[in-house]
Amino acid sequence: MKSYLRYFGLVALLFMALFTVQRHLFLAFSHQHLAGIGWREIVQSHLHGLPMDLATTGYMLLLASLFAIPLLFNESKVLRMAVRFVLVSCIVVSALVNVVDIGLFDAWGVRIDRKALSYLRYPAEVAGSMALGRMVMLLLVAAVQCLFFLFLLKKIDHFRDFRKGKRGARIATAVLVPVLCVLAARGGPQDDPINKSWAWFSTKPVLNLAAMNGLWNLMEIAVEPAEFTVNPYAYMTTEEARRAFVSGHPHTDGPTTRILTNNRPNILLIMLESWTADVIEPLGGDSGVAPQFTRLCKDGLLFTNFYSTGFRTEQGLCALISGFPSQPTTTIIRKFGKFDRLPSVVRTLDSAGYSSRYYYAGDISFANTRSYLDAMGFDKVYDETAFPIKRRTRWGAYDEELFNFHLRDANTATKPFFQIIMTSTSHDPFDANVDEGFKGDISQLYRNAVHYTDRCLGAFLDSVKTQPWYANSLIFVVADHGHSLPHNLPQYSAARHRIPFLVMGGALLPQFRGTQNNTYGSQADFPVTLLAQMGLRPSQYPWGRDLFSNATPHQAFWTFNNGFGIADSTQEVVFDDNGKRVIELRDSSRTIDAQRLLHTGKAELQLLLDRYMEFDQ
Repeated sequence: MKSYLRYFGLVALLFMALFTVQRHLFLAFSHQHLAGIGWREIVQSHLHGLPMDLATTGYMLLLASLFAIPLLFNESKVLRMAVRFVLVSCIVVSALVNVVDIGLFDAWGVRIDRKALSYLRYPAEVAGSMALGRMVMLLLVAAVQCLFFLFLLKKIDHFRDFRKGKRGARIATAVLVPVLCVLAARGGPQDDPINKSWAWFSTKPVLNLAAMNGLWNLMEIAVEPAEFTVNPYAYMTTEEARRAFVSGHPHTDGPTTRILTNNRPNILLIMLESWTADVIEPLGGDSGVAPQFTRLCKDGLLFTNFYSTGFRTEQGLCALISGFPSQPTTTIIRKFGKFDRLPSVVRTLDSAGYSSRYYYAGDISFANTRSYLDAMGFDKVYDETAFPIKRRTRWGAYDEELFNFHLRDANTATKPFFQIIMTSTSHDPFDANVDEGFKGDISQLYRNAVHYTDRCLGAFLDSVKTQPWYANSLIFVVADHGHSLPHNLPQYSAARHRIPFLVMGGALLPQFRGTQNNTYGSQADFPVTLLAQMGLRPSQYPWGRDLFSNATPHQAFWTFNNGFGIADSTQEVVFDDNGKRVIELRDSSRTIDAQRLLHTGKAELQLLLDRYMEFDQ
């Protein structure tokens, strides 16, 4: 009996040590997010992680102890092997989960979640998001973890005799150990079992995510329903949420300001991969990274407070085409039976006589993009198979080749047209073989890639001005989403979601060229704003607002992993639903504005998920 208890006691200590080491590794690899965080808060992360570590250990030992119960009465080599197999598997899986979490946090600011797991259908693209050296390093870290803790596991005597002691004591032990494991697994004897909120103690998400045990998180995802059965963001009654939503999205009679020379221009939307306001000098960003964009601003109308709705390309695409904001833990574009019920600015323009084309130089099937584009009604969708590619990154042809292909193809389109160009060279891991003068760490690699795309963009738009269709064209230049680089911004922050949005072209009235507009808005406002300018009814897009209407209270709304942010000219609020707390404010003295925006944001998110759930599965 004592040998049985000693054995599982040592195994429990080994797992607790493993999880502590993994937490140290997560924090060490995320050191850039620890700026300004004191050592006491880091210690608190470890302390808040202990209950979840203990719960995970309880799960691991429960399975092993159940296999070992017969060994209290009879010896069995098969059961001995089964126990060791369970323990070895747990160590190996835990090490792999740890390095995947590190990589995900580095790229997206999250740990493993259902959205991240959905991308495993595209292993090559997932691998392409990370630099080879970083990937090798993380695999090496996983291997070292496995070797070290498997070595410690081997030092434990796995063949000690559990049959010593009185039979009654052994029976009691056979009952007691699984009960203790269950008690540990649920976090203690309290009414409600342990949940993710136990790890949420700080306004710094990196500390909360570090406190959360990766293996526990994976198990929770495995047993959770794949889709929502009830709205996880039911903050208020539906009636109250609708009142707040309607007051923030009033019906208007059209734009207060008109910017078009005519109501039926050609429309070209250029989506720039991973561009953030932090590299746009007119938006207060770094100088010299995107000088061509700075030059182009002198010929266009620049929105200075424009935000991405999410942090993935398909989220931005869905907002720009369907006016539908991103969801915190799922992506509607991945759900057949849901995305095809969304409205489409492509179909709306088609009914007004427009042709439509989409240009991309990579794998258009990634993240269900091709299916979504087809459902939205594009006449033609071009991808990496549309033209011969001379140079490519992991994500597709260099942007210069994509722009050149568009110049050759656009003249064959029926006018008026609606066209989208989606770039890719500035996608991480920024592996384009170009030297733009930025050398050094990953932040410099990012600047280097953006500078290359910027150079291509400037040359392309200069060529566009010579095209016969330019004089009657309205051109929008916008990012698909922001990025944590170059300043290592957390995933939730407003600054990470702030992106460039420039309106230019021959169809833009001359008085707006070289001007700025400080109205707050997001990608979901694009369909409403465009259609209102054209005199078309935008009622199918209830989530958006007309950026040129003074009758609308303008706001920007975005989501991140289980949370949302909302900002207007008075305040900015970021709310983390895991910890049920506000984690970012622009001005802590403006509490009334903060409470108002928080209420509005909760209503927006609640109704967004209600609508998402209403769509057919």
